[in-house]
Amino acid sequence: MPDRLLFIDDDADVLRALGDHFDRLGYEVTRAATGEAGFDAFERTRPDVVILGLRLSEQSGLDVLERLRAQGGSVILLTGPADTETAVRGMQIGAEHCLTHPVDLNHLAAATARVVEKVRLARQNTLLRARAEALDRLLTAPWPGGVREMRTVLERAMILARGAVPIGVEHMPPDPRRDDGGQHHQPVALADVERAHIAKTLKRHGGNRTRSAQELGISRATLINKIKSYGLDL
Repeated sequence: MPDRLLFIDDDADVLRALGDHFDRLGYEVTRAATGEAGFDAFERTRPDVVILGLRLSEQSGLDVLERLRAQGGSVILLTGPADTETAVRGMQIGAEHCLTHPVDLNHLAAATARVVEKVRLARQNTLLRARAEALDRLLTAPWPGGVREMRTVLERAMILARGAVPIGVEHMPPDPRRDDGGQHHQPVALADVERAHIAKTLKRHGGNRTRSAQELGISRATLINKIKSYGLDL
């Protein structure tokens, strides 16, 4: 699967030139001409790196940068020759790099590759840490109910991990055998677990179905059907 890039710039020539260049390099490229269009594209595609022009006609590039960083975006900021002070502010906000127009494409490609690799390593570290903790929790816990009890916990964890990387510790109760304040595990229907998880995800995203579906790893249409099926009141 190719690495995903999002370009945000109100200069159509810049968008076309940069997008075409990185498309030829094998990246999956999305373009947006405004900050708001960029936010929509970010939520829809979850790019590995955002390449953001500082000077946008409708809003400050720094405001866009700050909002993207708040959503976990990794951003390379493209500034003008006289924007030194603003570039420093961009780095303080959290830009990975600040490059000056007219940008050297080879330099930008190298910087982008470094950020993509940084993002990939961060994801791998998170995955390995969660998998190791989950495995340790399963192997060290006593299972008085035997295989059936372990299978019940795993089935519930699989629902919570739907669409995510393999099951991690965050998908399991603190004590795999207990999740009800110290009382012995009580069987719960898988549908009830799924309903509660969907409701929690929707609440976390303020009812936004697109973002919730992305986190759950299902299509927006499937999510809507489940909302209706479970009678969730949004």
